[in-house]
Amino acid sequence: MQQPSDRPSILSYRHDVLDFPEEGAVEVVITLADGRERWCYFFTPERMSIVGDWVKGTQVRVHLGTNHMIVVSELSAGIIASVLNELESSGLLFEHTRPVGGNLV
Repeated sequence: MQQPSDRPSILSYRHDVLDFPEEGAVEVVITLADGRERWCYFFTPERMSIVGDWVKGTQVRVHLGTNHMIVVSELSAGIIASVLNELESSGLLFEHTRPVGGNLV
């Protein structure tokens, strides 16, 4: 008998417009089948190079990685969908997303 999952599946998701690289990260909000929402953000190396904190005394940007920051070499709606599906199927969706509103559940 299959055990009920405490990790509901993705019902839908929405993301920022992808056409403005000067915006930096692309935020994604995921709605789960139980109504909860989680979020993460996607970056490409090019987007990362235009935002972030400066390493003091240099022209180098620093990003202190977080689990909900996903770096991809190409950013498109299809890539976002593929990454989210892979995270869900591998059981890593909760590890690489955060609850909307900052709750730790």
